[in-house]
Amino acid sequence: MTAPAAKPALALSRFIDSLRKHSANGKKPHLGILNIPMDLRLATEDYQAITRDAFHHLPENTQAYPLENGMVAFVRGGKWAESDDNFIAHVRETLDDVIERQGLGHIPDQLWHRFQWPTDEQKVLEILGLPTVGQFSNGLPHRFDLAEMLRNAVALDAVFDSCRRQAIVGFHDSSREVLGHELYCSLDYLRQHHLASFLLEGPGELEILSRVLDEKVMDVSQSMASSILPDRLHLNMQVQTVLSEAFNDFIGSGNGKLVENMAIEFSMENAIANWWEFEDACAFLQSVGIRVGLDRITLPALEFLSPGKMNVDFIKVIWDQNIIGSRRSEVTERLREFANLFSDQNLILTRCDSRTALRMGRSLGVGAFQGTYIDALLGPYLNRECKTQKRSSDKRCAVCQWAPREARKNGCDFHFRTGKVLSEM
Repeated sequence: MTAPAAKPALALSRFIDSLRKHSANGKKPHLGILNIPMDLRLATEDYQAITRDAFHHLPENTQAYPLENGMVAFVRGGKWAESDDNFIAHVRETLDDVIERQGLGHIPDQLWHRFQWPTDEQKVLEILGLPTVGQFSNGLPHRFDLAEMLRNAVALDAVFDSCRRQAIVGFHDSSREVLGHELYCSLDYLRQHHLASFLLEGPGELEILSRVLDEKVMDVSQSMASSILPDRLHLNMQVQTVLSEAFNDFIGSGNGKLVENMAIEFSMENAIANWWEFEDACAFLQSVGIRVGLDRITLPALEFLSPGKMNVDFIKVIWDQNIIGSRRSEVTERLREFANLFSDQNLILTRCDSRTALRMGRSLGVGAFQGTYIDALLGPYLNRECKTQKRSSDKRCAVCQWAPREARKNGCDFHFRTGKVLSEM
């Protein structure tokens, strides 16, 4: 779980509202509630002690929420299979100290309650002393569907306008081969040009936006299918998106043409935060013939990853220029080790924005690359072979490759598909 920190007490209505937002978007969080009576009158340091105990004894990525009625809720997005006996024992010791210090108060016979939301919604409302659904005096809505609001607010044209296409290129001794393309939505561009009036509160709401954008990118991919196929198409997805009905509909559309050469990439942060679901998603994708990759792996993170436990087809490691001239030889050797383990260009070095990144990556055994420098390399080849009359320069062709909206504006649907071997420069 996250590191212990003092948090202000959360209003009960806001806590329930947060749970409902998650469930409205397909999540089923697990939670535990410490039924701490108000007459115990815990001090700030007592809550901090409970949070520290939770940090050590509850599962990873469990969030602690002190509530305004004195109780403490612990919420986790995934399964909660671990025993919590040690945690409860430590909490009882803390409460015993509080009673001894103050000379009053009592510990309930049933101090700890475990629930799954929304299945146990009524039980949670009862233990918190809240009225039934729809009867909050402050006007709390029964369900606030942020995802549906964002679906309506973010037009498909805005997502297409913000889409970027980056080539993944494999390097051999004297030639370069296009291995596929990653299609993603630039969140920075979308925010600046299409969502300037939206203010999202916290990582939970940003995750909901990411899932909505996943759905929109799937729609964009289908609309572009005629111009991008056949190609190895890499899409970034949230774990929860892949396990949704929307994704099932997506891979079943178009007679399965998109799926034939598709690869799905999960960010390392999303995979770690939802590990059990991540493993289920990997197994599902591989069962239908879709390659799976783990994206956004930093060079230092390689020190902590076990290749034997990574049930993925490829990994994408972020290039870090700070590695140049450093003494962190163990990092470079670890990258070399992973490049050897993920042979046949299944380790892709990303964010390669300079020739140095390419040269050093190749010296360490990396054979596949992605980044702005790689995009620029394709410009001369594209300009040489493109038949569009409006082409004017190597740079313009590279931009058309990178931004589909530019290609459409120029009346061009040309790009090198997977398997294209480029001549030696």
